[in-house]
Amino acid sequence: MKDMKNWKSIFGLAALTVGLASCGELFEVEEVPEQAAVADIAMGRHTVDLMVGDSYTLPATITPDSLINKGLFWEVADTNIVSIDNGTIMAKAPGETAVRVTAVAGMKNDTCHVNVHRWDFDPYQFRYDMVIYADVTVDGRAADEAVTVAAFSSDGEVRGLGVLKESHGKKYMVLRIYSHYDDFDTFSFKCYDRQRLLITQSDVIVSFYDRAIGTLSDLFEISFE
Repeated sequence: MKDMKNWKSIFGLAALTVGLASCGELFEVEEVPEQAAVADIAMGRHTVDLMVGDSYTLPATITPDSLINKGLFWEVADTNIVSIDNGTIMAKAPGETAVRVTAVAGMKNDTCHVNVHRWDFDPYQFRYDMVIYADVTVDGRAADEAVTVAAFSSDGEVRGLGVLKESHGKKYMVLRIYSHYDDFDTFSFKCYDRQRLLITQSDVIVSFYDRAIGTLSDLFEISFE
């Protein structure tokens, strides 16, 4: 991960108690009362997975709730990977970075690590392909539009993306997987769940075949926890 010390501020901060002497006159900036110091600030999440183009608003809670000044300012370590606007992060490019929120009152802060992914590939560079008709479940629920499933080769490259289909009221996923070889290649599966902002990997591993795996009447099971 990149050095998180290289923060780029999104908002400036002026929360100092100062006395300014000019021409014999003293100008005082109003002091922040001692009881206004922040007891704590916490983000609702400390790790987030996003796909390029996705956005998410990070929840941040200041305690105690009785504080008058609840102002926040946000920083991101690498603005090439994500941008930040009043707590909403936008994924711009693959990579890892961190977002930090600081409370104006008390200067307490908290950090969320952000992993940005891009799952794409060029199917026309491959000679062979196979199809899997799958019953995909994610965290116990049937796969839906919030889910992206990808097949990965043994060297970690994306080789196929699932397409959600429906037949006679039954949802299923079609995964067309591509390979340079007509056999001996193996594939694993990962799922990006936009509801949980989480990437998980299935225990299922398949070998490349010159025929389909699963049928509409007997779907191949792939589950993600």
